[in-house]
Amino acid sequence: MTPRVLITGGAHGIGFATAQEALRQGADVAIWALHAESITEARLAEPQIGWGEALDVGDREAVNRAYQRLKDAWGVPTILINAAGWTRTSRFLEEDVVYWQRVMDTNFWGTVYTTRAVLPDMLATGSGSIVNVVSDAGRVGMAGEAIYAGSKGGVIAFSKSLAQELARQQIRVNCVAPGPTRTRILADNGLEADHLIQRMIQRIPLRRIAEPEEVAQAIWFLAGPAASHITGQVLSVSGGLTMV
Repeated sequence: MTPRVLITGGAHGIGFATAQEALRQGADVAIWALHAESITEARLAEPQIGWGEALDVGDREAVNRAYQRLKDAWGVPTILINAAGWTRTSRFLEEDVVYWQRVMDTNFWGTVYTTRAVLPDMLATGSGSIVNVVSDAGRVGMAGEAIYAGSKGGVIAFSKSLAQELARQQIRVNCVAPGPTRTRILADNGLEADHLIQRMIQRIPLRRIAEPEEVAQAIWFLAGPAASHITGQVLSVSGGLTMV
């Protein structure tokens, strides 16, 4: 049976690299992203993407409506990859509740809402795989990322709890925790400057930041049949930055 993969945040960065990896592995792929133009660009680059829709995963009703459209037009996913995420590096006392809410809505509640929409159909088929893209910030903390780290730590706890609930139904739930990766979030945070990247690299034992494709390969490993006996785990892809 051909895997059907739904990827949130699938139009750029790690999510898009994961879509490309899934296509290479022969899967059918659908993507969600925040902006319609990103969906258009992704599907132009990868015409094999079978479905794409723009929505805010932090809006529960929008997620439910989009999932119904996906089911009707494309089918039920057998693999869900929650890769949508957002942050902005800043000091906690300089932030406001609007920022906090956006981070939590995208990173934590977006994962919860999408999982809640998809899960009944996975249960009905008696199998499924969910991979949540988190961050090592959610495991060990990170200065300038307090709320982001909290949101990702929440997703890790959510994933492990869900993995325990769903194991008897043969649904696996795992996390991939990237370290610094060459993505749009890195650029949006103003961290593309060479000297800042070099400072990151000095802390990474492998002495470089990750490429999205390297993270995507780890995601696909946990999502697919090669990891059929793995659930409730967090796999860091950080060049050794965190060893926990």
